[in-house]
Amino acid sequence: MELMKNIVRLKFDMKKGLLISSWIGVFLLLVSVPKFVHSQPLSATVKMYQGKPAIWINDEPVYPMIYALTDVPGGRWSWEEMPGHTIQSFCEQGIRLFQVDVFLDHLWKQDGTFSIDTLRKQIRGVLRVCPRAAIIVRFHVNAPKWWIRLHPKENTLYADTPPQPDYAWGLQRIIEDDVDAPTRPSLASALWKQQAGEKLAQALHLLAQTPEGNALIGVQVACGIYGEWHYWGFLNHEPDISKPMQNYFQHWLKEKYQTTENLRQAWHDPKIDFDQVTVPGLEARKQTKAGIFRDPQQEQAVIDYYEAQHQLVADDILYFCKIVKANWPRPIITGAFYGYFFAVFGREAAGGHLAFERVLHSPDIDFLAGPRTYYPEAEALGDPYRSRSLILSCLLHHKLWLDEMDDQPHLLSWKDTAYLKSVREATATTLRNISFTLTKGMGFWFYDFGPSGFNGGPRLQNHGVAGWWDDPYLMNMIGKFKLFAEQQYKKPYRSDADVLLVFDTRPFYDMGSDRSKTFLTHFGDNWLPVAVFRSGAVHDVVHIDDLPLVDLTPYKVIIFVNAFVLNDQQKQFIRSHVENNHRHVVWIYAPAYCNGSSLSSKFISDVVQMHIHQMNDSLPLTVKVDSSIVPDLQFSVWGQRITPSFYVDDSLAKSLGYDVHTGRTTFAVRQFPAFTSWYVSVPFDNVALMQYIFKQAGVHLYNSSAQDIFYAGAGVLVIHTKSGGRQMISLKNGKSVMLNLLPASTTILDAETGNILFTNL
Repeated sequence: MELMKNIVRLKFDMKKGLLISSWIGVFLLLVSVPKFVHSQPLSATVKMYQGKPAIWINDEPVYPMIYALTDVPGGRWSWEEMPGHTIQSFCEQGIRLFQVDVFLDHLWKQDGTFSIDTLRKQIRGVLRVCPRAAIIVRFHVNAPKWWIRLHPKENTLYADTPPQPDYAWGLQRIIEDDVDAPTRPSLASALWKQQAGEKLAQALHLLAQTPEGNALIGVQVACGIYGEWHYWGFLNHEPDISKPMQNYFQHWLKEKYQTTENLRQAWHDPKIDFDQVTVPGLEARKQTKAGIFRDPQQEQAVIDYYEAQHQLVADDILYFCKIVKANWPRPIITGAFYGYFFAVFGREAAGGHLAFERVLHSPDIDFLAGPRTYYPEAEALGDPYRSRSLILSCLLHHKLWLDEMDDQPHLLSWKDTAYLKSVREATATTLRNISFTLTKGMGFWFYDFGPSGFNGGPRLQNHGVAGWWDDPYLMNMIGKFKLFAEQQYKKPYRSDADVLLVFDTRPFYDMGSDRSKTFLTHFGDNWLPVAVFRSGAVHDVVHIDDLPLVDLTPYKVIIFVNAFVLNDQQKQFIRSHVENNHRHVVWIYAPAYCNGSSLSSKFISDVVQMHIHQMNDSLPLTVKVDSSIVPDLQFSVWGQRITPSFYVDDSLAKSLGYDVHTGRTTFAVRQFPAFTSWYVSVPFDNVALMQYIFKQAGVHLYNSSAQDIFYAGAGVLVIHTKSGGRQMISLKNGKSVMLNLLPASTTILDAETGNILFTNL
């Protein structure tokens, strides 16, 4: 009987204890907002670590691997069920860096009230499921929609079409209509810039006083199309002829030319004055008086306008970044979508990122970011993944580049019989993408459009799938890669490239912005690199202004892809520093044709060191290559007529190809004691021809099958293959390894031993 009493008492005590524990749990939950956040505030910087730019959090380097939510309804709020699930999944794989979005629309209301509740909830939602998270906020400084309606004189005006209202029905993204010809404030609006800057500063001051602020390590300032700092409407329209832009352009000209006389001399207009200047209209922009080039003697006004517009966008970015740093109580990193060079749809002048060097030189910005290239041959299994920017330039300026992984893994439904095959392909392409950034010493984030961002298909049948990356096999590989990459990240970084591709942003000011005029440089800048990727060689890409910062010793081939505008200082540097050490220098189309003030084929001759002449022919220039080099190869640029066109007439140069219509030499090489000069009259994308040039120069080819993609750097060699098979891989140290590569695979080897370190399988 006593035993029974004791048992009953014990049960009651246990029940009471459980009841007390439950109430304590509820109490702790109710008061636990601060518990989910960092007790000590985080500080962050970007500085060099083992030869590469890195994020340092509280003085510790962190591998820059990030998970980012979308701004799309259904996947944007961190505190909601599905985004919370994916954040937790990445946290369980060891990810500690997260990014969330917030817009001024969420904080600043028409009645004048301003609240950061949404911003705090975004941060708190991450910390709720990942308490040790460090957070970057993508802060959209777009004017709220109500502000746009109240200030119509501040809005962008297009040279070719009226602004269009946003589509107002349903639950839309705030930036849903950015890509068309939206009604948006001019990026030259001083009023928008001032007030948005004030509200950004206010948000930071308020956030710094909250527990959530302790977790903030960075702010990515966002505006322009989709937050990517492309000028509104640039894809198909010509901005911006608004009054704010006109005022800015006049001010910019005064800063550049100082006096009216200088302006008149540059524009070859004896009557022009600063106050009379207007933004060039559509007709002036579309015409070019020297074929696909603008003649500086006649069209300097248009050249100046595009340069001014791009400087404006860059300065807007730096303005907001500086506000962030000045209004946060401890070190914080700042960044922006900027520096896109590849895959800008042939619309670089109208809305690309051409003031790249201006941004790189600024101390107010720490990282640049962008999605991967979308074309050509950039997404499917077996394609070469590549970053959007000239990322060697970022490294040289100690800026971190972050690739946005916004390529939806092509996963089938779990119930589909081909599901596991789709897993293999998805893990192979994902590993290909993220390992590229590792070999370049940079970082990335996984971008998730959320459940409403799917492209459709059987994947939607997986009820409960919360996002693009929500797959057990994929997440398992991501977690393992993080552990592997963290170990590699601790080692000294160097690139294993021995080919350097040199690009310039300046020529886009001096060439027509209409796609009928940009086709040649669009082809060269985007299709030629694919041939390099498929050649079996490894290469780097750099802005021409950064050549003096590059250790040129490892590079056996340097290709000047679009160096159409060169000044005397650049020519002298190339002559004294590039053209030596038995290096091979490849020139494409019209190098140095413009010196900034005039156009001449003589300028091409001087830099190529062959006699180059201009041809006047009505047929598309088509190069027929000598059959001993590549049999049955002839190429043009999409069959388009190119004006101006050029040919070689030099007895000291060896002709390797000719124009099929005129018989004139259009592909030639000339050897000098210290270097070899190659000239091709049009850009090309033939892998065999690229390999021929590389072999003549002694470039290392890991494999010449043209079937597989190789990345190398950071002590590893990455092989991505679609078809697989038995492959002999030649390492740079002379060792060869035989591998039996499975189809749909990405394999990471030790660059010295050839041992397999990581694979998606």
